[in-house]
Amino acid sequence: MANHVPVKGVSFAVSNSIPPYFYADKKSGLQYDLLKAALATQNLAISQLYFSPNKRAARQVQTHNVDCLINAHPNIEGLFYTQSLIEYQNSVFSLSKNQFVINSIADLQAISLNGFQNATKYLGQEFRDMSRNNRQYNESNSQRSQVLMLFTGRVEAIVMERRIFEHYRKLLAHKIDTEQAISEHSLFAPAQRKIACFNDTLRMQIDEGISALKQSDTIMRPSKLNS
Repeated sequence: MANHVPVKGVSFAVSNSIPPYFYADKKSGLQYDLLKAALATQNLAISQLYFSPNKRAARQVQTHNVDCLINAHPNIEGLFYTQSLIEYQNSVFSLSKNQFVINSIADLQAISLNGFQNATKYLGQEFRDMSRNNRQYNESNSQRSQVLMLFTGRVEAIVMERRIFEHYRKLLAHKIDTEQAISEHSLFAPAQRKIACFNDTLRMQIDEGISALKQSDTIMRPSKLNS
């Protein structure tokens, strides 16, 4: 009888508000499925998925309570990074009726803007400088709330990932008028999404799994994945 190597479980922390990439109520999602496939090539599996706000998720890994952080922002002390598993497309969204001319990050300076939590750590120095000088800039750890604020006029624009925005736009259609025309202002390059672990050996295993997945042509940009 052939010997079977036991599958090793790995725990992950991830933001609590990023469907359709991860769902809190079911083991599925665009990014979940890619991660599961990458781990399987290394005889690894997702043992636990903790949904937490961005800042808390990072602390869970830094304190070694969770093995790895999904979608880690750069340069978290004490953590080791894999290559990118997937790319996100962040954009600025506004109501078309307001006719905002937004062609650069500098154009965001004069409007009320709500970003996802830790957006200033993901979107570069120019965006960070804008946020410091814009008294109407705030961040939210609930991307559902961001979409509500936009369609109800509580903010003039929001910064979100494109597929996450569309997910909540559909989800909230029964509650508010989400059929209002939207303008998407594409100011950001596609964003790589890496995994950070406190153990470098585990990081290398996951990285090898991502490489194997890429070589199999299973991994794709979100723009090429079916919803």
